Amino acid sequence: MIAGKVSADPEGPSWRQVMPVIHAAIDQLVAEGVVELSWKRKVMASRYGPYRIGRIQSTR
Repeated sequence: MIAGKVSADPEGPSWRQVMPVIHAAIDQLVAEGVVELSWKRKVMASRYGPYRIGRIQSTR
């Protein structure tokens, strides 16, 4: 979990405080076509509720 690693420092922010930064990064990666979001094997166009993040497989 990325947010968990970011907030591993007990003196630093909690994982919930860093989630807006994580969400912005995910949104950018989705917009750039680097990753796709899915839930229960269905691709999602945007973040909503629970989701998985996966790399888009290159067709090269």
